Amino acid sequence: RQFGATHFICAGEGVDTAEAVKEICPLGVDFAFECVGHPALIRQSIELLDWGGSCVLLGVPKFGSEASFVVNTLYNDKSILGCRYGAARPHHDIPLFVDLYRAGKLKLDELVSATFAPEQVGDALEAMGGGALNRAVLTFAD
Repeated sequence: RQFGATHFICAGEGVDTAEAVKEICPLGVDFAFECVGHPALIRQSIELLDWGGSCVLLGVPKFGSEASFVVNTLYNDKSILGCRYGAARPHHDIPLFVDLYRAGKLKLDELVSATFAPEQVGDALEAMGGGALNRAVLTFAD
């Protein structure tokens, strides 16, 4: 919630994610962010949109993957947007992000679950792959 989320649904075995979303937003959502890159989740994200909603594809599926959806639903003013690297413009955005971070307006420290030395990269990957961490940062000694 500290990053702006109003609800969180932990998708897992036995959880009907679509039903959980519909309980919160019976008409659908304004924005759906697909962060995994799984074709079935892309379809589900589009199906959960309200009229005029936007589905933002952040996850990158395996090369050559195809996703399907009911085309007629797009005529309800829905949009599908692909977004790579947050649509960042590094020359403009990085200085802005630094300024926001220094001013305390961009929470980055709170996103980091753990830090690792470079020789611990295997441990970091294992922990992230197992779902034990959200974000890990490698720290390099000066």
